[in-house]
Amino acid sequence: MKPEAVGTYLQTRRHQQGLALTALATRLCPLNVLAAIEQGQQAPSVAQLTQLYHQLGIPRNQPLPQAYPIHRLPIFNQKLQNWWQTQNYGKLVANIAAGEALHQLTTDSDRQAVLFYYGQSLAAIGDVDAAQLHLRAGLMFMTPQRPQMYHSLDLLLMAAENAVDVQLSREPNVRGFERAVAIIRAERVVDDPVNLPFVYYQYAQSLLQLGRPAAAVQVLQEGLAWAVAHQVTYLLPDSYLLLALARQMSQSTGVTATE
Repeated sequence: MKPEAVGTYLQTRRHQQGLALTALATRLCPLNVLAAIEQGQQAPSVAQLTQLYHQLGIPRNQPLPQAYPIHRLPIFNQKLQNWWQTQNYGKLVANIAAGEALHQLTTDSDRQAVLFYYGQSLAAIGDVDAAQLHLRAGLMFMTPQRPQMYHSLDLLLMAAENAVDVQLSREPNVRGFERAVAIIRAERVVDDPVNLPFVYYQYAQSLLQLGRPAAAVQVLQEGLAWAVAHQVTYLLPDSYLLLALARQMSQSTGVTATE
């Protein structure tokens, strides 16, 4: 994934806004730098990209586009989705007893969805031990459809559990991420793949936590190439920004990823 990819993305968003290139020029990002970024001749810095997102009104930290509704509990689902989409993780955790909810559900996919949301919310408020427990429980309900075929929620659970494990383990590894990415590469996902950038994004975040920015660059490049090829826009601006950060960190350590 070369710099022209983010340049094309920014140019497309600028055209959608009906803005001339000169309208975005600032001291941080002068006209000649803007032109170089859009033409793929220069990769934007974290500060430049953050400013351009603000100018172009590009949202970040978007909720999952496919929300995995809890079909058997419509009222519970409505509350859950509202707390999740507004990132009110504390309220979600405070108001949901995952054990009680699981007893009311009748399908493994619904149980997985509750455990994914609950585990992710626990991680977001810092209770990583409880998060790991519930995310691992979600993986126990994983039942591949047909030999070696998976639902996208299975992969999100693999990624989320591995991300928590990186925070907790004395000898962290990325085997869960590697497994999820291998399934994506082999095209063994049976449902809509729109949420799968989450896997690459969390993988890269964990690699940065492990002090491996060059590896994070490679993961993000692969994830962005996959998203562009599949016309998936979820987490696209966040991934470009994280890529800029990973490149910056990689350059500061003197280790660069192979383009």
